[in-house]
Amino acid sequence: MSSVAPLQNDKHGKLRIIDSDDFRRYKDSHLVPVITQDFFVLAVEFPLVFVKNGSADQFVPVAVMGLREGHNLYCQTATWKAEVVPARFSSAPFSLAKVDPEGKQLGVLIDEGSEMLSETDGIPLFNADGKKSAYLEKRVEQLVSLAHQTEVTEDFCKIIAEKGLLVTQELKLQHRQDSPRFNIAGVYTIDEKKLNALTDEEFLDLRRQGLIPLIYAHLASLQQLRRISAMQYAADNSDTTAKASQYKDSQF
Repeated sequence: MSSVAPLQNDKHGKLRIIDSDDFRRYKDSHLVPVITQDFFVLAVEFPLVFVKNGSADQFVPVAVMGLREGHNLYCQTATWKAEVVPARFSSAPFSLAKVDPEGKQLGVLIDEGSEMLSETDGIPLFNADGKKSAYLEKRVEQLVSLAHQTEVTEDFCKIIAEKGLLVTQELKLQHRQDSPRFNIAGVYTIDEKKLNALTDEEFLDLRRQGLIPLIYAHLASLQQLRRISAMQYAADNSDTTAKASQYKDSQF
């Protein structure tokens, strides 16, 4: 169970961390928020689309990791099934929080209930003198970088939305004729026609800001919808076979 608290050497001085590629904490999230820094890496594995953050009416890029709501195809077991990993996945059990009204000061939080923490195994978070270990210093640097990249991502989404490039889509996917059809509503993609209809000045402005490669990485990633559809089909068939086997065994 998650139990987040400010990281303090007097309270957490004996803690060690066991690095792990077990990302089952995301097993119930089929759409996982990502940052623009991830686009070029993740586009080879996952479709990258946009969804609206309902509370703030802002757009957020997400990696599609499953077609059934609440079921992440990649995170059901302790073994990660892809060659690439979203940057956010590597932040646990830490996070950052604003500690002043202006948001200029950030504090490090730790999930005290994380299975990655131990007092006997793993890498120490603090040295004997109570100062942050080199490992913890590096992790904090990564958290700060992630916070910065999150702001960059928010700016990217704001710009492409203001230019009217995002259009709502209902993704209709069916791997085979004998498989169920998935209709995923509420996602947005960049409309290539609208991108091509920009004036030269508008297009050059996007290029000057370094956004054109991100746009094309997103568009290229949509080819991975076939991969996710095939994985969902295989997972559904595997579940059906397992249930049928259990039912057959129960008859004896």
